[in-house]
Amino acid sequence: MVLQGIWFDGKTSASQPVELRMNEVGTISVIRVSDQTLLTTASITNIDVKSRVGNTPRYIYFPDGEKCETRDHAVVDRWLKQYRPSIKHSLAHSLESHSYFVALTLVLVIAFSWVTVVYGLPAASRYIAYHLPEKVMDRAATETLQFLDKVHLKPTSLDEETRARILKHFAPAIAQNSDLRIKIIFRGGGDIGANAFALPDGTVLFTDEIVHLAKNDDELLSVLAHEIGHVKYRHSLRSVIQGSVISFAVAMVTGDVSAASNLLASLPVVFTTLSYSRDFEREADNNSLLFLDANHIERHYFVDLMERLSYQVECSLLLGDKGDNSSSDSSTNESAGSSSSESGSVDKKEAVDKKEVVDKKGWQYVEAHREECDKLMASRGDSIFDSKVLGYFSSHPQTKERTAKFKQPSAPTPVSP
Repeated sequence: MVLQGIWFDGKTSASQPVELRMNEVGTISVIRVSDQTLLTTASITNIDVKSRVGNTPRYIYFPDGEKCETRDHAVVDRWLKQYRPSIKHSLAHSLESHSYFVALTLVLVIAFSWVTVVYGLPAASRYIAYHLPEKVMDRAATETLQFLDKVHLKPTSLDEETRARILKHFAPAIAQNSDLRIKIIFRGGGDIGANAFALPDGTVLFTDEIVHLAKNDDELLSVLAHEIGHVKYRHSLRSVIQGSVISFAVAMVTGDVSAASNLLASLPVVFTTLSYSRDFEREADNNSLLFLDANHIERHYFVDLMERLSYQVECSLLLGDKGDNSSSDSSTNESAGSSSSESGSVDKKEAVDKKEVVDKKGWQYVEAHREECDKLMASRGDSIFDSKVLGYFSSHPQTKERTAKFKQPSAPTPVSP
């Protein structure tokens, strides 16, 4: 029996067509096709034949490092069956040749991947996050805050009296969670705007804009209880761990490992944007609910502020869009020349200034322009923030879900007999 293949001597990258011929005792002779020169001989018991995988090339390795590449699978299979019978040589090919086995394998792989992502990875990230030393969390928080201060945030413009009043109101909540090392800091929101978020070391940052947006300190306290939930359950670290593992897995599957080097650079973004999963947010919401109920504070304060925040963001965007549209109309209607350009520039600047005023003055400005915003929202149709499509991709529970949870009455406190 003769087998056709490509020969590599193991010393250079050169290749040459060869024929492999086997005698009756199982000795293989390698013959160069071009001049029928004998290159080497070896017993079939001393060569390594790789398993067949579909119709991909098959490799036969010889004792001195040479190898032969062939697609003549039928001849190889006959040789192995005659001189080295073993199920391992044909097992992979036999299994992949059965469509039912392939379908079953696909289902099992999908099921295993789903279980790993949904249950295994969260459990592993939870274990890792709770066993990281404090030094790691301190460094992650410090570097994140430095980045934010440099790129996104501004120094706080809140007066000392306001900050002292808020900190005094927060004191009981901080005392109840003394093991978490909660520390409150204030910053100007910059391009982040009205927001509050927790860093891994227990630092909770409130922007000036969310302070202005709150109607009372209990609303801010409810947000603090929510952020304490993020610290307590290590959500930021777990989110980073899960995201890193998934990114690494995707890189391994796709072969693009260059993205792995950017994982650490993404930490500040992960900590500050809306990157907590909906499950993390629900867990933090529940922590806020427990705190509010335990301290006899009205539940609705939290969702009141969240609704106002969503309304404020949408209102500011619509007011800004209106300014942009009016500037466009103005530029169109003005006569050509420098006066038109100057008018458009002024109108655009006014639109930007108007949006900044919304952010700085908070709910008072929004309330003053509620009628105008309501008309703009009505003319646009469904709220862009209530869109089911956007809600599906959001990392936060939808406002309606939170409203149902926080506006239902708290359970009555049992009275001891």
